[in-house]
Parts: sequence; structure tokens; C-alpha cells
Amino acid sequence: MTAVYAKYNINPLQMGCLPLLIQMPILMAFYYAIRGSSDIAHHEFLWFSLGSPDMIMAVIAGAVYLLQYFVSLIGYTPEQKKQMRIMGLISPMMILFVSFSAPSALALYWAVGGLFLAGQTLLTKKLYMKKHPEVEMMEKEEKEIEQLEHEQNKK
Repeated sequence: MTAVYAKYNINPLQMGCLPLLIQMPILMAFYYAIRGSSDIAHHEFLWFSLGSPDMIMAVIAGAVYLLQYFVSLIGYTPEQKKQMRIMGLISPMMILFVSFSAPSALALYWAVGGLFLAGQTLLTKKLYMKKHPEVEMMEKEEKEIEQLEHEQNKK
């Protein structure tokens, strides 16, 4: 993946905090709409009330974003995976932490959004990763590196 980014001069991290700035007003409006509307706050969906926190839904939302993190690592080199480890684990922990005290509708929103994001990532990587010869070469090199690391660990 890095070879493709370098070849076409693309930096996926160049957007900075723009996605967060776009999402925050929407999440805040969603939160206050749930709190302010008695119809939404007292409505029940499956086993939980949308207006009150639900521990099971919070755990599901955190687990879905953890799954999405692992899906997003497909195709990266071991060095890149090590660099992304901390940031990738912070997101599911923050979602889990916030979901414990926020209305369960917000946790439901994150869980469904995370499933769609993981599916989109899998589909994108399946459709586009094999089309670039640089990616195939990178995967071959990654397997060789993992074999060397495995052999070194045996010694």
C-alpha cells in the first residue's frame, strides 16, 4: 500500500482532524436529540431503551470498532501495523468508554456505522488491492519478513 501511496504522491493522513470536525456537530446533535425528545428517549429497540445507557450495546459498539481496526490493517507492512497499533486501539476504547454513559442509541449508531465501515473496507481492499503490481510485490515482501521474524524467534 505504501508503494502505491508513494507512486501517486498520496498521503491518507493529510486530512488531519477534518473528518472529526465534520462528525462532531452531527454526533452532538444526535446526542441532544435523544436527550431532548421523550419519544426517542423512551422508545425501546430489541432489548434496550434508546434513551438510557446499555452495557451490552456499549460492548458491542467497542467490539465492532475493534474488528474494524483489524480489518483496516489488511495489506499494511508489519512496521506500519506497529505504528498504527496505539491509535487503532484508542478509537474502540473511547467508543466503549463514552457508550457506557451515553444513550444506547448512540452506541447503536456506532455499532451499525462500524459494521458498514468494516464491510466497505473489506470490499475496497478486495476490489482494488490486487490490481496494482506494487501491492502484490509488497505482500510477497511482507510474507518474507514474517517468515524471517518467525525463524529468528525460533532461535
